[in-house]
Amino acid sequence: MSLGSDLAAARRSAGLTRQDVADRTRVRATIIEHIEADDFALCGGEVYARGHIRTIANVVGTDPEPLVAEFDRLHAPQPPTASEVFEAETTAARERSGPNWVAAMGAALVVIVLLGVYQLARGSGSSTAAAGHTPGTSATASSSTSASSAASTPAASPDAGPTVIAQVPPSAQGVTVRMEVVGGRTWVSATGSGTKLFEGLLNPGVVQLFTDTKLVKIVIGNAGAVRLTVNGVDIGSPGGPGQVVRLSFGPGNPTASG
Repeated sequence: MSLGSDLAAARRSAGLTRQDVADRTRVRATIIEHIEADDFALCGGEVYARGHIRTIANVVGTDPEPLVAEFDRLHAPQPPTASEVFEAETTAARERSGPNWVAAMGAALVVIVLLGVYQLARGSGSSTAAAGHTPGTSATASSSTSASSAASTPAASPDAGPTVIAQVPPSAQGVTVRMEVVGGRTWVSATGSGTKLFEGLLNPGVVQLFTDTKLVKIVIGNAGAVRLTVNGVDIGSPGGPGQVVRLSFGPGNPTASG
């Protein structure tokens, strides 16, 4: 048995068709068919694939955790080959070896000898040129160099603080739904006045805001994992762990409907 065949068997045991599952999860029947064939290309990525697996498993009445673990095992990144490891170690060894100091010292010795011959050839002319040297020039050049260096050094930026999601006050003319994930991951889909606001998998600790002028509809794959605040009123968790719920909220006091 495979991941997809396990889901298909659980669906048949529950007496559900693919279209029944699609109607309850908002996952298209075509995607469900491909998942049951162990083809996750239509899911749109691994995160969405895990969310679809969990949502479908909850609807057909089977434990999603072993299925998600099997998906992670099948899609784990491949370890590097032996040739790739050898090439990386060889490159690191070359970088650690450092420059050729023997050759550098030989070049420096040649430069010193040439400078000595040049100074002897100049003789007294060198002394006359040294006497005509203006002391202030070096100081001015040094000061200019220091100022240029200081100007090119960027100012240290302050440490970035933690990201805070602002609390949006309820609007008298609209709907504001604040969702906080508190008890495990959950798949969520939210629409407003026919426009898709969000769809995806949310992890514990995430806070999501949904707003619209007339209506916000939400589908939650794990209702016990979230707390809702609607138009400024805390209504708590809309269901139990693993329960799929569909909610609709309008302006004013939060009165959810399926």
